[in-house]
Amino acid sequence: MWKLTIYNKEKNMKHLCIMMVLMMFVVSMAHALKEPEESMILYMSFDTVDGKNTIDHSKYGNNGEMAGAPEHVDGKFGKALQFDGQNDWVEIPHDDSLTVDKDFTVMAWINPERITGPNDAQWQGILAKSNNPRSYSFYTERNSNCLHLSVGGGSVCQGDIVLNEWQHVVGQMEAGTHRYYINGENVGESGGKQNPPGKADTATVVIAKTHEGNRQFLGLIDEVRIWNRALSEEEVIEQMESGHFELFPVDPRHKAATTWGTIKSRKQ
Repeated sequence: MWKLTIYNKEKNMKHLCIMMVLMMFVVSMAHALKEPEESMILYMSFDTVDGKNTIDHSKYGNNGEMAGAPEHVDGKFGKALQFDGQNDWVEIPHDDSLTVDKDFTVMAWINPERITGPNDAQWQGILAKSNNPRSYSFYTERNSNCLHLSVGGGSVCQGDIVLNEWQHVVGQMEAGTHRYYINGENVGESGGKQNPPGKADTATVVIAKTHEGNRQFLGLIDEVRIWNRALSEEEVIEQMESGHFELFPVDPRHKAATTWGTIKSRKQ
C-alpha cells in the first residue's frame, strides 16, 4: 500500500511537470507567433548584417545595402550602425510596398555627433525617400536645433536634439499635419501640408543621409522603422521602449524549433 501511494505521487508529479512544460510551450509559441503588421513597411534593427546587407524585419523583406563602411557597434537595443558623416549610409531599393501616399510614421533611435550636415549644412539626414517628388525627408536641423520633416512643405519641431546621447525621434504625417515626438513626448505639430506623391516616387529609401548633397549623418542610428499609417502616441511609446527581440522574439522561419529549444534548455 505504501509503495502504491509513493508510485501514485510520483506519477502525479510527472504528469504535473509535463503539463507545466506544455503550458510553457503554448505561452512561448503565442509570444513567438507575433509578427510584423502589414502597415510596418520597413524595419531595420541593425542587429544582424549580412556582409554589406542590412536585414529588413518587416513582412516585405526590403533589405538594404551599406555604402562606405559603417561600423557595426553596440546600439540602444542590440547593435547599431555608426556613420562617418561623409561616405557611409544605407540604401534600400524601391519597392511598391515602400510607397506612402497619405499618412505615415518614420522613427529611429539616434546618437548624433553634430546637428548639421557636412560643411555646416543646415540639415543632416536621418532617413528619406526621394527629393523630387519627395515622399519624406527627415533631418536634424541647425536653425531650430530640432527635427525637420519635409513632405508637401517642411516644418520643424519645438524640442531639442542633444549631441552624443541616445534619443528616440519620430516624424509623422496625419491628415495633412506633421507631428513630432522626441523620447515619446509630442514636441510639435504643423498643419496644411500636401500628401506624399505615392507611386510617383520610385526612388530608393536612404538612411543616414537624404537625396540632396551635404546631408550625411555623423553618429549612431538604431531601430529604423517606417509605417504607412500614423501611429498613436501610445503606439509611439510602445515602439520606443521595444527592441527587435521584444517585438518579434523569434525569427518566423524558425519559430517552433527555437521556442521548443528554449523550453528544453530551461528544463535542464
